[in-house]
Amino acid sequence: MKKIKTYFIYLFALILVLVINITLRLQVFGNDKLEELKAEGKSLIFTFWHGKMLVPIYYFRRKGYYGLASQSRDGEYISRVLQKLGWKVVRGSTSKGSVKSLLKLIKTLRKGNHIAITPDGPRGPRHKTKPGTVYLAKKSNSVIIPVGVALSKRKVINSWDRFHLPYLFAKAVLFFGEAVEIESDINQSEIEKKVAKVDKHLMEAEEEAKQLLNR
Repeated sequence: MKKIKTYFIYLFALILVLVINITLRLQVFGNDKLEELKAEGKSLIFTFWHGKMLVPIYYFRRKGYYGLASQSRDGEYISRVLQKLGWKVVRGSTSKGSVKSLLKLIKTLRKGNHIAITPDGPRGPRHKTKPGTVYLAKKSNSVIIPVGVALSKRKVINSWDRFHLPYLFAKAVLFFGEAVEIESDINQSEIEKKVAKVDKHLMEAEEEAKQLLNR
């Protein structure tokens, strides 16, 4: 019964992601800078808030990117949806103590792959980047790319992340914000400053996405 329940929840989530995104009127801005970074041989760490994941996980489908899904039951549903959309998935989190998953992602990035994570996931606090995100970039010589998401019409779910569920046929904007470079020799206090910088750039990307949506 547990396996049957997991399958049907996964199937419902997948159908929801597909139907909503197929009907969205999506515009994407700032992606030209990504090709420049890739041409320089940089691996990219795309970051977007946990509550805004529904549009990015579809946009990044079938690109061979790696995603991170927690070991929880909710993580199992997300992992299955991501894999069906063509993602490669590492199970774990960027929270303290998740050394195994971080090491896997570091190896993945060092091989020239790109990943996408929700830096405030899997359980919050909301809109607060965990240090593991910066640690990943530091150890893999990767660049963090903040992704802002804006929706014209959505249902905001009463969950810890205030999950945004777009309405069918809503307008949506994805905006790739200013890249955050992480030097490999920074110390702990500098890591904390970089964490704050990622938060700042993510919020700026969110605001820019909203501005673009309203134009």
